Amino acid sequence: MEEVNRRGRPRSQATHDAILDAVCDILVTGGYSEVSMDRVATAAGVGKHSLYRRWASKAPLVAEAVMNAYGQQSPLLLPDTGDVEADLREWLLGQARYFGVERNAALSRALAVASADDAGDREALDLQLAGPHRDALLRRLHAAAAGGEIRADTDVEAVTEALIGAMLYRIFNRAKTVDETIKVFNGILDALMRGVRKT
Repeated sequence: MEEVNRRGRPRSQATHDAILDAVCDILVTGGYSEVSMDRVATAAGVGKHSLYRRWASKAPLVAEAVMNAYGQQSPLLLPDTGDVEADLREWLLGQARYFGVERNAALSRALAVASADDAGDREALDLQLAGPHRDALLRRLHAAAAGGEIRADTDVEAVTEALIGAMLYRIFNRAKTVDETIKVFNGILDALMRGVRKT
């Protein structure tokens, strides 16, 4: 039977959460280069074996920490209400609000630096972080094309990359307020929809 701590959570879950929190704290204060299994273990108050039982290296550990932080505050998957434009607008609005919080943007900026520095880490991080966004957008846009919401010949790959690019723009452009970002996102989506909407 799993041991339970005084707050009622299983000890293994409490340890897991402490590790992910430690990773995020290190990313925000020092960046990806400062993350190491030794430093995370010390910050989380656990032995290194607790990390290596769960993650083979720091890349998947960092990816899970950031995705966990993201998932606690913002829905990852797109809605499918039958109105693809409204669904995409709602998704972009959620990204603008999420990355309007400096800690959230800082986490993602740290990962972008990591991706640029190490090809192996880049592949692992892209698979676990950008991959779910890309897959969700592709599924929604393919469904929209099949259902007649947008033109059947729409280049859904190009639209997906444009939307992810808009999200990355928000992460790196710290001078923009959330309202300014929403205005930019709305303009981008309006332009995209004019190109793919059925006439």
